[in-house]
Amino acid sequence: MRMSKGRVSELLLDATGERGARVACPKGAVPEPGRYLLAWSPDDKDASLAAPIFPTEIADHEFMAGSPIPQSWEPGTELSLRGPLGRGFNVPADSRHLFLAALGGTVSRLLTLIKQSLERNVAVALFTDSPLPNIPTALEVHPLIELADSLSWADFIGIDLPIDLLDSLTTILGMQPGTTTNCTTQVLVSTSMPCGGVGECGVCSVTGKRQSKLACKDGPVFDLQDLTW
Repeated sequence: MRMSKGRVSELLLDATGERGARVACPKGAVPEPGRYLLAWSPDDKDASLAAPIFPTEIADHEFMAGSPIPQSWEPGTELSLRGPLGRGFNVPADSRHLFLAALGGTVSRLLTLIKQSLERNVAVALFTDSPLPNIPTALEVHPLIELADSLSWADFIGIDLPIDLLDSLTTILGMQPGTTTNCTTQVLVSTSMPCGGVGECGVCSVTGKRQSKLACKDGPVFDLQDLTW
């Protein structure tokens, strides 16, 4: 299991007021879109658990960790890092029309996927009612009310949603029970992941079609067809 050291090099507030941290770290510790790190400050004696952090912007030896981050972190804070952990987004190479939806109050965990896709000249449409940070001008943004009428446009669907909305996803997508999407669909399930797959504590259990899955190691990004929804 990969362990490494990092350091908070900068704290920033984005356009929505969310607090993020720029983390300097070894190249191999930078998480890909949808994957995460467990991070903690060895000097913070009051922190009982490591914090799962997701990237909003990535580079070779650093990344921007999106909100929420521990309030005790300051520029210069030394960090212990475990990961990258879990399974991230896997967009087919021939995808040209990405349909992304943020249902959990923030678009932050989708930002790296958006930026990478636009750099490949892939058309990206984001559906959300959440406040928007600074986003690329090439990104199309639509309210969630338009979500169900736009599914046929996509050849890849990526959704960030809280675990308690999974049972409502059929209704959210405007689909009939028992039907499914017509293209590759992956969901980033947002839930508590305190052990990062080490203890298999079951806190992040997600109902799969064949057996229960753990968001911390089987996800947090899942193929929708593998889940009960």
